[in-house]
Amino acid sequence: MGGADQQRDILLAEDNPADVSLLRTAFREYGQRPCHLHSVRDGEEALAFLQREGVYAGMPRPDLLILDIGLPKLGGWKVLQTIRATPALARMPVVMLTGATMAVDEGHRAALRPQAYFVKPVLLSEYQQLVKKLEKLLHAIPSNG
Repeated sequence: MGGADQQRDILLAEDNPADVSLLRTAFREYGQRPCHLHSVRDGEEALAFLQREGVYAGMPRPDLLILDIGLPKLGGWKVLQTIRATPALARMPVVMLTGATMAVDEGHRAALRPQAYFVKPVLLSEYQQLVKKLEKLLHAIPSNG
């Protein structure tokens, strides 16, 4: 079963409330598949959510993690490094988001192999293409549900 019509869980680890709001709105306005977008504000919260610790006990295992590189407490690359080193999470599909591309990211991308790496759009209209790309990735990922 491809799960095309099945609701998918996405975890967005993003500290900028405006970016969270834009992505929520973009999925609502441009999304073609049902999804539930959970969000956390820093790297430590992202790992707690994924490991279902504390207030995140009982939360679903996301089908996709969208991870901002510049997170507080624990940066996105460190979070991804921890995910890849944790057997229960190692195969988690992860998309990295960044405000601007940096040369140092290339080494991290090669070592940690996220499914994709995108520069954050600025305008809501630009999020349409991002949502389309994210949904294409989700369609290729088996559902956890």
